[in-house]
Formats: sequence, structure tokens, C-alpha cells
Amino acid sequence: MTARFLLGLLLAVVAPAAAMADLIVTLRWDAAVDLDLYVTDPVLETAYFANPHTASGGMLERDARCAGRTPGEQIERVRWTRPPPGRYRVGVDFLEACGKASDRDVPYRLQVEIDGSRQELRGRARRAEREPRAFEFTVPPPREDAR
Repeated sequence: MTARFLLGLLLAVVAPAAAMADLIVTLRWDAAVDLDLYVTDPVLETAYFANPHTASGGMLERDARCAGRTPGEQIERVRWTRPPPGRYRVGVDFLEACGKASDRDVPYRLQVEIDGSRQELRGRARRAEREPRAFEFTVPPPREDAR
């Protein structure tokens, strides 16, 4: 299975855009809650709020939290500029509601971009029910002509 098949959860394939990095995983949501993005690389190291830099080059470049939250869309993003080939796992955790928010079930959007090719899917996060594997995808080895 390649990154083009996100375990049957793929909703839309967006036209390729200019690649700023080889791999970008973005979590987006609108509710007043703290969702956390977890991306585990092929050697099983996870980039997330408590481990923002991985040995393979993964970096949590954007972490949305309740503290300092502004209304509107919230974004968390993990990026690799030279991702190692292999299987990646993406998880989403509903950590807490912000302030007086009482949301217990929150829709989110995930976007994976590999070499400028974007794929998006939607899911729902439930409070106190961590979803360690929202989906998986594979980063192929570099093409011979790209070396």
C-alpha cells in the first residue's frame, strides 16, 4: 500500500503543489479543544508535543494549545525535509477542552503531503479516547532520477 491509499479513509486527492518539504502532516480543527498530532516514523520514533524533534529529521513545527488559543481554525504540523522511506503512522488525541468548552466529539481534517502530492481525510476525535493510528502511509524510497 502506498501513500495514495490511506487505509480507505482518503476523501480527496488535491492537485500537486510546489513542494516545500518532502513530507508534511497537518491536523486542522475548529472547536475550542486541544487536539494533539502524533506521527511515528519507520524506526518507531514519534514526533509530538513531548518529542518535537526526531533522529530521522521529523520536527513538530506547529503545536496548538489551549493557552494562548485564538478563535478559529487550529493547526498542528509535523515536517520532514528528507523523510526516511517506510511506513508512517499518524495518531490524533483529544487532550482537553479549552476553558468552558464542553465538546466531547470533534471533527478534524488531516492532510499528508509527500513531494508536493497532497491527500486529505476527515475523522472525529473523542475526548479521552486516543486514536493512536488514525491512518498509515508509506514513503517510497527516492527515485533513481532524483538522486
